[in-house]
Amino acid sequence: VGWFESPFNRTDELDRRSGYAYEYQQKLAAYTGWTYEYVEGSWPELLRMLQEGKIDLLSDVSYTPERGEKMLFSTLPMGAEEYCLFAAAGNREISPEDLTTLNGKRVGVNRGSIQADLYRSWAQSTGVETELVALSGTEEENFSLLNRGRIDLYVSLGGFGDAERTTPVCRIGASDFYFAVN
Repeated sequence: VGWFESPFNRTDELDRRSGYAYEYQQKLAAYTGWTYEYVEGSWPELLRMLQEGKIDLLSDVSYTPERGEKMLFSTLPMGAEEYCLFAAAGNREISPEDLTTLNGKRVGVNRGSIQADLYRSWAQSTGVETELVALSGTEEENFSLLNRGRIDLYVSLGGFGDAERTTPVCRIGASDFYFAVN
């Protein structure tokens, strides 16, 4: 089972797991008798591993037709998530009130995520022209790239932002998400 830190998967200081996805998986295990071996990684790494058959189950996967050909999705979604565009908290060049300030900026997205397609559609509809940068790190690593100025903006879940270090600029889209099985 893929494990990545998110609003649905948390590990505390004593290495105890918790969160919506974890509790759901434990409920499944109670009915099926399954036991899990957790494989940790960034979400892009784990999605690739799921597609390659190296892990069996991953939470928080949005459906796309291409993914539907390679994996099975739960009938009902786990939920819906919103994706936001974040800037470093001290960035004075970017203004949520003036989207033209985004033009020419480097925007990071998780490699293999639907966030890239959602961002492209949003950028086209708003007339924003940026460079998209595919990232493979964890959310913490990717936000660090943002705060070090390696990228100008980062697309992530609305719940991932760090109010002291990042500022949400705008919402770029939303998607249902599911448990997926190879």
